[in-house]
Amino acid sequence: MGSILLGTSGWSYDDWVGVFYRDRKESKLAAYARVFPTAEIDSTFYAYPSRGTVMGWSRYTGSDFVFTAKLPQLITHEKVLDLKSGVKDDVKRFCDLMSPLQLNGKLGCILIQLPPGFKFDLERLEGFFDILPSDFRFAVEFRHLSWLKAETWKLLEKYNITYTIVDEPLLPPEVKVTSDFAYFRWHGRGRRPWYNYRYSGEELSSWVPKVQETLKNVRVAYGYFNNHYHGYAVENCLQILEMLGVSTPSQIETKKRVEKFRVSGLAAPIEEAVTGLTAFMPEAKVAEMGFSDLLSAFIDRSRFGRAKAIGDDELKVEEVTDRRLVASIRAYHILIDLDGRVIRHDCADWGRSLSLKQFCKHLGKLFLYLPKDKAVSILRMIYSERDDWEFQPYIG
Repeated sequence: MGSILLGTSGWSYDDWVGVFYRDRKESKLAAYARVFPTAEIDSTFYAYPSRGTVMGWSRYTGSDFVFTAKLPQLITHEKVLDLKSGVKDDVKRFCDLMSPLQLNGKLGCILIQLPPGFKFDLERLEGFFDILPSDFRFAVEFRHLSWLKAETWKLLEKYNITYTIVDEPLLPPEVKVTSDFAYFRWHGRGRRPWYNYRYSGEELSSWVPKVQETLKNVRVAYGYFNNHYHGYAVENCLQILEMLGVSTPSQIETKKRVEKFRVSGLAAPIEEAVTGLTAFMPEAKVAEMGFSDLLSAFIDRSRFGRAKAIGDDELKVEEVTDRRLVASIRAYHILIDLDGRVIRHDCADWGRSLSLKQFCKHLGKLFLYLPKDKAVSILRMIYSERDDWEFQPYIG
């Protein structure tokens, strides 16, 4: 039987305070690493980390702690693995940055998450696999059904790259072993978005035999819960660890504390801990939502207050069409691409909130400034298609 390392996708979530973290002052990573043996670094998908940040990840975790890291979206989503676009250099840059973890034995693998619109193209995928450095391990996550076929499995086996086993609405929970390690990702089964979801005990227990069977064929299996809203990922990970019979004393104690927190009624209702204002509505109700309800689904009270304090003279709207909106505010830039379903911005607060798909004060100010009918139209589109929208750093 192989060993199993389970954790969560990311760890720096404010709405885990109370549920998991005891207060806002403690180092989240250090506290996280006292309970879990591994974490998936989600932030590297949105931007290259600094070398100092990578060193910090190593410093605040024990010698046996293992990370996995998502390949930057510049490579997977913007250049879509195109060798002519210089992705070989992009991969080298990323691997060079991650080398401190690799050299310390703290990097399990790098995750190549492909975009949902990237359909079966074996030639392009093999060309990309061919330029990957041999001293790093890789897993690939497909998000289009066309990839689930024999030719794909054969290619992965040829390059010793792991197929990522997922639980999500787009793909079936196909269990396939294509290398000497396995990779599981539990995204959740929600609607807007998937990962605002709390797995039931019955849903988790159905995965136990799949994980156990997989362990018979690999040396190690990594697994991460991506349903991070309200600490659901922590709770569900601790639950499945207990079901698998591999919980440590620290994990057992933490599970009791999390469950006590839930039972006490202190846990925030769906979405309140993230926005502080509005829960997700059924699709049929979106058309009835007004400007205040729509905006409050993306921004919390504190940021909303700071948005209102920004003067109109500090915002410059440079382009507004049916397809895109370009603006600058103070020293920052905003691009909303309606066709591409992407928002780009470059303030620090925005960078910290990318995975949560929240607005910072600058985005809040922009929508407060726009004509109400235009703001409502754009907000309804983002709200109703939130899974498809990407919140990304601004690239000038």
